[in-house]
Amino acid sequence: MVNAFRTPVLTLLLLLFHFAMKAQHSIEPYIGYGIDLAGKLPVSQVNIGLQYPVIHKSAYQMVIGVRGSASPHKRTGTDVAYSADPGSPLTITTGYEKRSYSVGLTLGNRWRVIAWADKNMISLFVNAGLIHYRIAVKHDDFDSDKYTILNPHLSFKKQGTFLGAGTQYRRRINIGYLFFQADISSPPITESKNNRYYATPAILAINAGYIVEFKKQNR
Repeated sequence: MVNAFRTPVLTLLLLLFHFAMKAQHSIEPYIGYGIDLAGKLPVSQVNIGLQYPVIHKSAYQMVIGVRGSASPHKRTGTDVAYSADPGSPLTITTGYEKRSYSVGLTLGNRWRVIAWADKNMISLFVNAGLIHYRIAVKHDDFDSDKYTILNPHLSFKKQGTFLGAGTQYRRRINIGYLFFQADISSPPITESKNNRYYATPAILAINAGYIVEFKKQNR
């Protein structure tokens, strides 16, 4: 799977280098909060990311980005373990903790739809990307020599492409822009072999950040 990601990543880096030589430079770090809309139970996560416009026109930008997320707390459940030992209880319950992580690369298109007072701007964007998603499950200690969990919750990893769309509001403050961004991303578009328990996430994210602009140097 690492090799599957290598070629797209190298292509993205080459595009970045090509357009960075001509672009008006700015970076867009952000942090925020996300809610999974696909799961039966609400799952939340903390987001962090960085966006970089590689094509920068007055009303259009092509933006590449990197993003990551992690659930801020572990969610606990129970599994049932069975024993064939006649001297032990037939079943016991054992707790487990799970936590989710993700990291992704994005390529998007952003269009300005309205601007006013030379300080405010609202844009719409669509993007696509590659994502690696992981749920880590850890069970409480129990006597594994006597007991077996027949249908345990399992850790799993999933990689694939995803699609997304959203809107961004920005306001000029000092030498840059404060921005707020809302977007929704699809679950990874790929199959999973051991995903019996978890719906892969469709994240509604609310993020805030600051756009730092750099003057282009003339040569």
